[in-house]
Amino acid sequence: MNTKDTTTWASLLAGWVQFAQSAVALPKDEQGNRWRDSIAPAIGLHALSMALPELHTLDPAERPLAMDKAEMGIKEHAGAINAAWASEPMPDSLIELIEDAQSAWEDSLNEGVVWRCKSERFISRHPGEIGLAMREAGFMGEVFVAAPGIEMFKDAPIAWCRDQSGGMPDEQIVEFIDGFLKTCTGDTEAPEIMRPLHQVYRQMDFLAGGPTHDLASPITGDLPAGQPLLVPVIIGGEICSVSLPPKSGKPLEPLLVKWATVQAEDQES
Repeated sequence: MNTKDTTTWASLLAGWVQFAQSAVALPKDEQGNRWRDSIAPAIGLHALSMALPELHTLDPAERPLAMDKAEMGIKEHAGAINAAWASEPMPDSLIELIEDAQSAWEDSLNEGVVWRCKSERFISRHPGEIGLAMREAGFMGEVFVAAPGIEMFKDAPIAWCRDQSGGMPDEQIVEFIDGFLKTCTGDTEAPEIMRPLHQVYRQMDFLAGGPTHDLASPITGDLPAGQPLLVPVIIGGEICSVSLPPKSGKPLEPLLVKWATVQAEDQES
């Protein structure tokens, strides 16, 4: 995932704070007024961009309100900056601030718990029982699991779940999915927080006659080429239809799993 380290963010924020302290020295003209009016919302956008990746440290019950407040804050600050520069092209630095905050919010909405393949390969059973259990529990988030009968390979995400407002669902939900995966063929790493979550695409070379590698790509980005391997089991409390496993054939040679971006939090849930 595209992230900036804390030092970089802290340095950027410190730069804006220093700029704010010198705001009184800005020229008393239209250009100076635009920058003066942009300082407070710019600092607000920086603060939100830094705080959103830390939502997993909150009590899960507080997350929906925090997400709503963050979204409102981003709109308010971006609106103030847009108003200040309505008659002039907005500087690139301010455009980047707005885009970074919006991306941080979207990544947080698509933060969740992921299981990655620990063994050389992993093959899921049909996940119908997950959907039934989640609906009975009143779970309104999302669960994706590797398509049943499809070989997944070391380090690939093979399942993930997220709450309705992003983040880790109730611990019982996570434990149920973890228990299901333990009944499948292969081993998984301990569940971890990831933002944003990733889909896995099987990349093909039809001239060579088969798959070349699997690509783990953020669900917030553009759709890459390839066959998506994680299928929805439940979305918004509704059970999704999952196809039965295909007829078994010749096992694939292990495929390299490539990541389209740097992996996210890597924190065990």
